[in-house]
Amino acid sequence: MESKLKDKLRRLYRMVKFRMKNSPLDFEEDTLPWIDRSDANIDAFVKTFKTPKDFPYDLAKLLRDWRDNGYVILEKAIPPQWLDNLWQEVEEVVENNEKYSVKSLVYQFNDGKETPVKEVPKEKLRGIGSRLLEYHNSSIGAKKVMTHPHLATFLDAVFNEKTTVFQSLIFKYGSQQGTHQDYPWVRSKIASHLAAAWIPLEDVSPDSGPLVYYPGSHRLPKFDFGTGILFSEQDSFYTPDEFTNYLNKTCAKNGIKGTILLLKKGDVLLWHGALAHGGSRINNPALTRKSFVCHYSTLRSYPKHRFEEGDKSIAQLHNGITIYANPTNLAEEDVMTAGKEWN
Repeated sequence: MESKLKDKLRRLYRMVKFRMKNSPLDFEEDTLPWIDRSDANIDAFVKTFKTPKDFPYDLAKLLRDWRDNGYVILEKAIPPQWLDNLWQEVEEVVENNEKYSVKSLVYQFNDGKETPVKEVPKEKLRGIGSRLLEYHNSSIGAKKVMTHPHLATFLDAVFNEKTTVFQSLIFKYGSQQGTHQDYPWVRSKIASHLAAAWIPLEDVSPDSGPLVYYPGSHRLPKFDFGTGILFSEQDSFYTPDEFTNYLNKTCAKNGIKGTILLLKKGDVLLWHGALAHGGSRINNPALTRKSFVCHYSTLRSYPKHRFEEGDKSIAQLHNGITIYANPTNLAEEDVMTAGKEWN
């Protein structure tokens, strides 16, 4: 009891100390991507942006949707066969997990530890709650999917800077994750330089725990964890659950209702790093929601891999998007080579 009181007093002290610094509780204005600024002129931007001739969408409309709603949907963006092939690769990893020591292929246990897949029983890898983190480092096919030209074009337009891959997750079942925004956890040097993609690897059923998102929530006031808008296990005064409660209450107060998203295989949802979203309840545990989730930033915000001790990381360029090799496991970069043959 005494230790809990001391911990609470320490956290309170850190919160007061932070507030005395008068630090900003929002994204810093001068670092915002152009489209998030009050003077953003979408029509003028589109006139000068070099949109590929084979880009099958109305870029101006997409950018307005992004500005106003915080997300866009690219229908039929990725060849379904690529996605079938990608999931077949994942199944191979799970079935033969003893072969893989790749740290980027992990199961995240309930205690938050990340473990190489070869150390995880197959039944756990196959179960609800299992995720493969940073799978793209090991897979040429995953790199091709996450940097498909349609995605690359839109991300280049949103940032109007060089784009880089930040992080990826692959999972079989719905996440059932509470309402959250990505920027407090998926962090680089500039908090506002963050976008994400959800790429369903199968058609989504309403009973499989589909994604729920809150249109326009990216414009809500940022949550103060007591030490700023970014979460820290050691320093933050408030918990992720309190963050979820804040988002649910604030969305309701502002009349923002959650929308369930039922995409088809080949469609892609791209969302702003501050869009509130979560995973709904899985009503039928027999149903899967095979998903590939990717995060993106800019080279200015994410100039090297976060595990890199030196000044630069080994990198590849895919459709103009930079992907850093994992410096802790270079030997198994691109060990899944089937993607070379995908057309």
